[in-house]
Amino acid sequence: MDSRYVPSSHTSMAFEADGSLILHSARTGAVGMVEQSQADEARRALLPNTVTMGPLSELMTDLVKGGYLVPEGTDEKLLAHNRFITRYSSRSLSLIVMPTEQCNFRCTYCYEKFLRGEMSPELQQAIVDFVQSHELDQLTVSWFGGEPLLASGVVLNVTEALYNHCRAAGISFVCMSTTNGWHLEPDLAEKLISVGATRFQVTIDGLQHAHDERRKAADGSGTFQKIIDNLRYLKSTSHDFHVTLRHNFDPESLREAEDFVEFLKTEFSGDNRFVTHFHPIGKWGGPNDEVLDVCEGRDKISGWSHLRALSLKAGIGSNTALQALQPNGNICYAANPRSFVIGSDGRVYKCTVELDSMDRNIVGQLHPDGTMSLDWSKMALWCETNGMEEGRKCTSCYFSPTCHGAWCPKEWLDENDCACPPTKQTIRETLPLIQIESRLARKPAHSVQSCAD
Repeated sequence: MDSRYVPSSHTSMAFEADGSLILHSARTGAVGMVEQSQADEARRALLPNTVTMGPLSELMTDLVKGGYLVPEGTDEKLLAHNRFITRYSSRSLSLIVMPTEQCNFRCTYCYEKFLRGEMSPELQQAIVDFVQSHELDQLTVSWFGGEPLLASGVVLNVTEALYNHCRAAGISFVCMSTTNGWHLEPDLAEKLISVGATRFQVTIDGLQHAHDERRKAADGSGTFQKIIDNLRYLKSTSHDFHVTLRHNFDPESLREAEDFVEFLKTEFSGDNRFVTHFHPIGKWGGPNDEVLDVCEGRDKISGWSHLRALSLKAGIGSNTALQALQPNGNICYAANPRSFVIGSDGRVYKCTVELDSMDRNIVGQLHPDGTMSLDWSKMALWCETNGMEEGRKCTSCYFSPTCHGAWCPKEWLDENDCACPPTKQTIRETLPLIQIESRLARKPAHSVQSCAD
């Protein structure tokens, strides 16, 4: 008896200008393109209630491989759920660590309160002991703040200890720093990279006049030029690193988007160690919230899409677009039961935006002996998504395998509904950009001689 295949309930599609069809499966993460000559045939096969009989043509076989067509009777919800619960695996651990809560910047949209100073030597060792007490396959450490590199000694000490432990134990180790870039000077950058801290997120909020207005130093002076000088040094080396150039945009900065991206092109295009990440400025609980002019609603989504398109046209890829299309790719770190934010005093949080502002976010404590106590009733608030409950909108959403209603658990705690990830809201614009990005990703990395040689 011939097999019967039906369209997946998790497929999205968009057409290129030449008539070719771009497909995405939220359940498998596959992104594929069907040439114009076969696009209509593929689209007809993917119409609701269509049955495709085997034996399959080469085109239909490819649609099955990508997960766009599935055998009749496939329980796709169960398959997506089984992948979702892998986040409970005890073999992986993600730590977002605040070595200090102090900062040398005073950004206009900042929500942090700078309450505490540098982490004690006892707590530094407690982090190492905590990690070593777990049998892991993968460890991810993200340095956050405040400004983490104000406490560069803490960052280097703990990173080196964890790096050596992971190498000896055969554990995959990923380490990044979310830094304002001021202290990412050549000497410190070399030391960080040597101990496995090879990923950095550095914010550039427009051209110099705009950046210096939004991201002032604590003494009111500008910060743009030193950050760019530090990034230029990194670019001049042959090291294997990854820098995400974050840009927080608002209505005013969007008016200079073309000039800003042209600057990024001049500085960083052709070197795929540098990628972009665009994020709308929000009212995140800081003292200036009332006077901030922010992008909201559709303006937020269109601004994000516009900046991404400009960046790709300039030859600079994105760090999040492809990842966000993967299964579980839009699940917030705060919804991951194996992800913890560790404050400089050992407090354990889930969300880096909420921090101390609400008690529900203080979920535990890391103790000097390397043990961590957790309040599991609070943990459940963040980790047990209600978006997939029967009758909720996420249960019938084609995009749900990427987020399961857990794109932002803070929103589901504050609102009556689950927010949808921006990638879903811009899927028709995103898919053609993904095709461009995939071609960029295949280009070889820029390579030059190291200035340190």
